[in-house]
Amino acid sequence: MVMTGRDMVERSYLRVKWEADEDRMSEAASKMDIYSDDYEDIIDEALTDLFVKENRERLRVHINQSQNVLKRVVNKISTIYKEGPQRQVKPRNARFDQLAGETKIDVKMRKVNRYANLLNECLVKVGIRGGKIVYDIITPNICMVIQNEEDPTKADAVIYLVAYVDSRTKPDFYYHYWSVDGDYYVFDKEFRLKRIVYEGDGSGEGLPYPYREADGRFALPFAICHRQDPDGAFWDQDSGRDLYNAAVTIGWKMTLFDYYFKTCTIKQPYIIGDVDKIAGKQVSDPLTFFHAPASEGAQIGLLDMQINLDQLSSSIKFAINTIINNYGISSDQYSLEIPELSGRALKIMNSALLEIREEQLPLYREFEQDLFGKTRIVNNAFPKLFAKIPDNLEMTVDFAEMDFPEDPMDELELDTRKVKMGLIPLGSLYRKYNPDIESDEEGERILLENLKKLEEIKGKHPDLEAALNEILGAAAKERAPAAGPPEEGSE
Repeated sequence: MVMTGRDMVERSYLRVKWEADEDRMSEAASKMDIYSDDYEDIIDEALTDLFVKENRERLRVHINQSQNVLKRVVNKISTIYKEGPQRQVKPRNARFDQLAGETKIDVKMRKVNRYANLLNECLVKVGIRGGKIVYDIITPNICMVIQNEEDPTKADAVIYLVAYVDSRTKPDFYYHYWSVDGDYYVFDKEFRLKRIVYEGDGSGEGLPYPYREADGRFALPFAICHRQDPDGAFWDQDSGRDLYNAAVTIGWKMTLFDYYFKTCTIKQPYIIGDVDKIAGKQVSDPLTFFHAPASEGAQIGLLDMQINLDQLSSSIKFAINTIINNYGISSDQYSLEIPELSGRALKIMNSALLEIREEQLPLYREFEQDLFGKTRIVNNAFPKLFAKIPDNLEMTVDFAEMDFPEDPMDELELDTRKVKMGLIPLGSLYRKYNPDIESDEEGERILLENLKKLEEIKGKHPDLEAALNEILGAAAKERAPAAGPPEEGSE
């Protein structure tokens, strides 16, 4: 068992634990930097490992991070919240409906989905700020946990860093510590205890811990989102390194490409003899003028360097295609040239992405349930602030399917067949094209009224039917394939 109370939060213990997790947090921080398009230093570090000092000094001014394959892949595979899911509770609860807007849950979950794919885990802390329930996203680069000894996939305590800025020149940060023993402490950056907020039953310096499970146990106000189902440990430190390494490799290769483009696509001037003025540590170009005094044996000439830039370009493309294929993305989707494809062709092209999505859906259903449970605990802990969410309330979440654009006429024809076969109600068909209608019954009523009015108009204007047929017929002809030559013997 993990130590409890004051023994648990001794300064030396927490400091050692935090330092032991530095490598994991540093790796997560590097991934965050790349995702945020802020990884010049990471590319520069790779150049240091690959090139001698003189060559690195020439290359670093060309650092190129334009092809951020990590960010592109993470955004592409994060499809769970591409469309907002439908969350419902039975029986219906007004406070639950209010929380959806109050917490901005769809916006938060879209970010959680991306961070979980990037970092393998992401925590959401349910808290109260400004008299409202809020969701704070805590990423692994600023967080550590103390694992439960019996079940290492569970956390007995969570510690995360919160940065403050007292002035422009004096940034500061605190450590916030929560444990299943009902403790919430705040430490300074030296792990000196600053404040005791909650402490068990309130017999100590802090207030009584307010968050409890249905059975009375203390509850941590955190929901944990895992990219994969954890097996034997809380953190997944091994997944995603291929994407990180590929982003760094492509970064230094793009840097090399820009450097070679400048140095090897022009003829380099050179001089033998005394030189008065010449740019130091920079590559000269055809517009650079040399100032050299007359001296014996002085020479000026052009050095014609050649390099196969196409070969380097192919190497970069190969590196990109190799890594994106690992994540179910075709080279056509990464290309800037967007081909005109049907919905069926897009679905086939995205089949690997659909498989990734199907694998993740169960984890996100479980995560949503966990988040709802923690939200209810925090909400109900303060009955004077918020209306209660009943303990018997059951929440279900229905994730929207990935939508691929279809030909409108094909889609309408398919919908019409579904109605005739009884697969979808008439009102549901109307609501698809008029989403403002709230119920199938209302949609069916309006649709029938529209059909009735159309029949009345046709009675008053007999030519309307022929005109509509002409319009629809012309449209059908445009969509029909060209007729082939008549067969022999046909009329």
